[in-house]
Amino acid sequence: MAGKHRRILVSFVCAALLAGCATKGDVETLQNQAYRERQEHQRTVQKLEEQLSQSNEALRDEIQKSTSPVQARQANTWAELEALRMQVAKVQEKLDTLTMRFNTLTNAQAGEPNLTDMAKDIQNIKVALQSQFGINLDGGAAPAAADKPAEAAAPAPEKAAKPAAKAEPARKDTAKGKHDVKTDTAEALFAKADAAFKAKKYDDAREYYSEFATTFKKHPKTPEAVYWVGECAYNQQDYGKAVLAYQEVIEKYPRSGKYKTSVLKQGMAFYKIGKDKAGRAVLQDLIDRFPNAPESTRAKQFLKEHK
Repeated sequence: MAGKHRRILVSFVCAALLAGCATKGDVETLQNQAYRERQEHQRTVQKLEEQLSQSNEALRDEIQKSTSPVQARQANTWAELEALRMQVAKVQEKLDTLTMRFNTLTNAQAGEPNLTDMAKDIQNIKVALQSQFGINLDGGAAPAAADKPAEAAAPAPEKAAKPAAKAEPARKDTAKGKHDVKTDTAEALFAKADAAFKAKKYDDAREYYSEFATTFKKHPKTPEAVYWVGECAYNQQDYGKAVLAYQEVIEKYPRSGKYKTSVLKQGMAFYKIGKDKAGRAVLQDLIDRFPNAPESTRAKQFLKEHK
């Protein structure tokens, strides 16, 4: 009820400002409201900083106690940090919106909390994570890999005398033939991967799907290929790699038909590696954004079974 009254008050003051009849008291009331919200978001940022500090300390302890390389646990650590990155991004978005509204009404006075500085504090958290873990919190789902060699360019046509106008159709047919060969190759590779997956030969299927996604980056089935890489890893109980594959679909192909399924399976994979908090956050986000989707129904059932 208090939240409803606050919204009514903010609407009233904004309307008064637009009409040119705002009083000093109206502006001060809205400033106080903005100040309280800033304080709340600042506390949220502090909690995130504490969680990140704890994750950093836990990782140091594992390095000191373990006699094996840390690389074996990098996928799980990255998955947890990815969940924290999502939370930081949401708080950043709220702060940006609040900053825009507040600065529209009045200029910040000396001695008051500065929203721009708070936003910079969050950016500093990202920079600290990037420095300590070598990760990119603003972009892809995993640390950048070495650039793969570009596809070989098509061979240059042999020099010949300028053809007559009637020869043009033949040249177009030749180009069409090359396109068909490339399409047939892609379809054949995808079918080969599907066959291996159905035969439960997950190592082979994973290799074929990865090759497809790398070779045919602009093909309509590329998002599916990345998703099935995740499914292969999931079936092999390599849940950390599965999380990363699903995240690639989520970030690079948000309009893909596999988007919602990737969010669902990523949340489930988090539970498999013992990151229940991250898994719950991902599944709840799916439910909130797509309440009527079949994937959300499955997510609700999964959360009910894992209380």
